[in-house]
Amino acid sequence: MIRVLQADPGVEVGLLDTRPDAGKPPGSVAGWDVLAVEAVTGASRPLVEEACALGLPVVVAAGLPPRFAAGQDSTIVGGAASGAGLAGALAMSMLPRSAEPVKARLAWTVAGRPLRAGRAVTFPEPVGSLWAGWGENPLPWPDVACCPAPTDTAWRAVRVDLEFGDAEGDGSLVSGVADEGRFLDAVCFGAAILAAARGAYPGGAGGPGDPGGVFVSLAQDAGMQVARFIAA
Repeated sequence: MIRVLQADPGVEVGLLDTRPDAGKPPGSVAGWDVLAVEAVTGASRPLVEEACALGLPVVVAAGLPPRFAAGQDSTIVGGAASGAGLAGALAMSMLPRSAEPVKARLAWTVAGRPLRAGRAVTFPEPVGSLWAGWGENPLPWPDVACCPAPTDTAWRAVRVDLEFGDAEGDGSLVSGVADEGRFLDAVCFGAAILAAARGAYPGGAGGPGDPGGVFVSLAQDAGMQVARFIAA
């Protein structure tokens, strides 16, 4: 994450430590360009709500709590360091500007015991083939199949299969990412923080994907490799 944020040293990032043994949180978020937090917890929620009230963008590594509301004058990005968030962001960046999504499948790895049945997904190596279950759609698109695939290795991966249509006809793209899990989490969290500081996200609550693809571009600049591939 530090490597990403060093790309813009003028950004004042307030990073809240939500671990049980963390010290006393700051009294206010005033003066920062963006607030970053691992999760919205009981201790961090007042500062997150203050940031939203001040119009300060907030980036959360984990998913947002159920029924968490953010007004249109505030910007809060949830799932910035999650497989679902990265899959959604990658799909948004793949879609040509003049096209409309027709059908998509998002697949991502999660920590857990591998399944013995489900929906088969072939991720980029070294992750390879896994069985996936059914997950929640992180995109405001119809007809999106979401496939979280448990794995007990340190590697994490994302795959996006996208079909789209535009004035020139129909098209399809397949892209994937595979990397060491902690590295990928840090790169994505840092990229979302910097994208928020640059005003890439519209108001309200959403995932790390942005209409201009700034998040994916920043993550790639920091070392995340996106490959297009064809499954056997």
